[in-house]
Amino acid sequence: MNTLVDLLNYGQSYWLDNLTRKKINSGELKKRVTEQGLRGITSNPSIFYKAITGSNDYDEQIKELVSQGFTAQQVYDALTIADVQHACDILKPVFDSSEGTDGFVSLEVSPYLARDTERSISEARRLYHAVDRKNCYIKIPGTKEGIPAIEQLLYEGININITLLFSVDRYVEVAQAYVSAVRRRVAEGKSVVNIVSVASFFLSRIDVLTDSLLSQYTFSGGSSEPELLLGKVAIASAKLAYAQFKAIFGSPEWQALAEKGAHVQRPLWASTSTKDPMYDDLMYVEALVGADTVNTLPDDTINALADHGKLRQNAIEEEVDKAPLVFEALQKAGIDIRFVTWQLENEGVKKFVESYDQLMAALEDKRVSMLGDDISTQVASYGSLKKEMEAAYASLDEKHVASRLYAKDPYLWKTDAPTAKLIKESMGWITIPDSYDDIVKELTTFSEKIKDEGYKYTVLLGMGGSSLCSEVARKTYGTASGYLELIVLDNTDTAAIKDVEASIDMEHTLFIAASKSGGTAETISFFKYFYAQMQQKGMADPGKNFVAITDPGSPLVKMAEEYKFRATFLNDTEIGGRYSVLSDFGLLPMALMGVDIDALLQSAQQMHISSGAAVPVASNPGISLGVIMGICAKHGRDKVTFVLSASIGSFGYWAEQLLAESTGKEGKGLIPVNGEELGAPDVYGPDRLFVHMYLPADDNSADEQKLKALETAGHPVVRIKVKSKIALGGEYYRWELATAIAGMVIGIDPFDQPNVAESKQNTNNLLKEWAQNESFKYIEPLMEVDGFSIYGSKEVAQIKDNEHIGAVMASFESLAKPGDYIAVLPYFLMTEARSNILQQWRMSIRNHLKNATTLLNGPRYLHSTGQLHKGGPDTGLYIILVGEETEELPIPGEQYGFATLHTAQSLGDYRSLEDKGRRVIRIDLGKDIDGCLAKLWSLIKKTGAVHSANRS
Repeated sequence: MNTLVDLLNYGQSYWLDNLTRKKINSGELKKRVTEQGLRGITSNPSIFYKAITGSNDYDEQIKELVSQGFTAQQVYDALTIADVQHACDILKPVFDSSEGTDGFVSLEVSPYLARDTERSISEARRLYHAVDRKNCYIKIPGTKEGIPAIEQLLYEGININITLLFSVDRYVEVAQAYVSAVRRRVAEGKSVVNIVSVASFFLSRIDVLTDSLLSQYTFSGGSSEPELLLGKVAIASAKLAYAQFKAIFGSPEWQALAEKGAHVQRPLWASTSTKDPMYDDLMYVEALVGADTVNTLPDDTINALADHGKLRQNAIEEEVDKAPLVFEALQKAGIDIRFVTWQLENEGVKKFVESYDQLMAALEDKRVSMLGDDISTQVASYGSLKKEMEAAYASLDEKHVASRLYAKDPYLWKTDAPTAKLIKESMGWITIPDSYDDIVKELTTFSEKIKDEGYKYTVLLGMGGSSLCSEVARKTYGTASGYLELIVLDNTDTAAIKDVEASIDMEHTLFIAASKSGGTAETISFFKYFYAQMQQKGMADPGKNFVAITDPGSPLVKMAEEYKFRATFLNDTEIGGRYSVLSDFGLLPMALMGVDIDALLQSAQQMHISSGAAVPVASNPGISLGVIMGICAKHGRDKVTFVLSASIGSFGYWAEQLLAESTGKEGKGLIPVNGEELGAPDVYGPDRLFVHMYLPADDNSADEQKLKALETAGHPVVRIKVKSKIALGGEYYRWELATAIAGMVIGIDPFDQPNVAESKQNTNNLLKEWAQNESFKYIEPLMEVDGFSIYGSKEVAQIKDNEHIGAVMASFESLAKPGDYIAVLPYFLMTEARSNILQQWRMSIRNHLKNATTLLNGPRYLHSTGQLHKGGPDTGLYIILVGEETEELPIPGEQYGFATLHTAQSLGDYRSLEDKGRRVIRIDLGKDIDGCLAKLWSLIKKTGAVHSANRS
């Protein structure tokens, strides 16, 4: 190893281009320092990827960190910082003996920051203080955006290793940035004695690219001159860079700074292992020996140098005059060195990003593996779309989509400024899992107080995003001992309201009026009705039985003050209704029924960790699920079909609304299919994506057998193992992320709902019509058949040529084309008997036509999937079922009652679909809903109405 020691005598330090824990723990690193003249160490994402994934040396620490809830990014930080700290300690004697000019260990900022000046600065500060060693260099790429960061950090006293330099011009910019930082400190009277830096010039990669270009030129029959340039460009670049180094740091200006104690910024030769086996293995070592330089060497090159290296003092200055001739010859050969170095810089950043992503993916895999059954998992089979998925993952990683998502970058979705502003103001949900202790404490304290006061019931008065999460909680968790029974009212049907009223003891009931806008007509009407009922019962202070959940400043806030509500919970204005499940809208009802909301939010935090900004898309459960849905939709598989384990079967109510309302617009959208019994492959068209969410404790064998058959038939399938019911907290967050990303992939804004407002306006217009005339301007039925009044849009006029209801329905269903879906939309209280009939009907449609079916209860769906029906693709056929209500419940302060409101909603929905040219029929079942519904289904079955449609 004498040759290595001799390098120092010639003014050059040799550094190790490899840092591993094994080298630290085995004593190898210390031996190299004390016996072989090692003066420093460098690291980068590629080095750490090989070190961490190529051994089990880190597993014990990883396991400990994972048990503490660390993310993959945090694990990476902890591992790398620990290695750098230990290496710094080993090199501290070198640092001291060189008076702070050598003995450094380099730690690189995230390669994702290579084009981000401000974030590079903040990240460098963070890493420098985290390592807390004076002999730590922070590495920053010498990109155009990196140079201002480099100067600022050096000025602040953070020593920098500038990496990924390929061009002489960029090297000069970097050297000047260093001089400028030193000059600024001197001008302000600050010490520069401890300011040091190296500029890492990458060499072998230059020859790899130029040799490739030169070889193509030679073999194409051109001049033989290019052959003389093979393997010459990198060293010529180094010689010219060193000449610039001597000029800059030999100038009078620099000498004045040197007198103040300033140290030169040393050139560091990096990428010095020979990539071409035809070249001398030490060509980038022996030719680059020079004073005030560093050469960072991998292990093989170190061994080769020790074995047969021949050093020449100041070899870097030999034949410097010939270096410009190399570039002149390159230009004659048609090779632009500026393009070469620009490409190498971009490739260098990309390679580090790829290594970083690979490492994050490996750490995430280790994290998930070590958590075992303590974490939910997700696996997917893509069918024929594997290449498309992998390409999409790579594209999104390259575009830094994960980090941009968590930075709330609205331009992922839309580029016009007004829309982008609204999008950014709709993304408060993404940070909920970061900090929730205060929320848990407030809601838990409140629920305990309500329980202790003897309340037995809590009724959620709300629609859409304000109610569906509560419906899931009610059906999934039930009521914990001593807590309140949760009832959800999101139906203006008189029977539904009376059913709730009969189920509760009003005096011991807490009503939750939930509306983000504070003006939801159904919510306000429900409140008015039950408040009046309490007054009629002689309750002195009905307001204490009400709480509100709404946005600050909404009309509901004022109403709560006026009626002296017990409490008003103000939600974050930047959390939209359907993304609000992990806010007060979802959590308060759950807390009141005794759900462990702390554990629920912990599972959301765990999903937040698994789907973090640093986790590559392919390993990122939330983002990858969104990509899968989006890519499938773009290839015609837009029917997201939920297959849900028995214990969590109601989750589809909420997910259905989230997907449909978020993506169904601009003629695009995902069509969620919930509650459709799983069938054999021959009852499906090629428009499906199956998502199986299951609890291991449930018996999922029948579903799994059918899913395997569907996979074999080429359908994509996603399997999500949910570790427990309480882990639905994580599933809420997973699906919110996935929905946002799916919206990005298909090209829509997932945070607005333009057609929901349209439906509300249609209802309001009809109510105004009623106020003037005490009646609606009913359209004439298309036909009367078998005792049923049937209304239809002009798009379905052909059905009137049939004499029986069964033939009418067959004619209507025959309008379905491959890829269409049929939506059954009942506007009445859903009982078990009614649900059974409608489920049988939709299954018959699916089995015979191979079209997807949905079953959605009105008016609930107006606030969710109604957006998809009107704003999404024109692939739906809509069957609206209505009945005549027998009782009118008054709404205090209004000219109309609930029966009128309910009719206005169903009629307004029909008119809206008709106006948009949708294929829609409306069947009036009259007063005897049960009898007429049974008759309808009996006649359909009897006449064989459901049959294969004409696909020609």
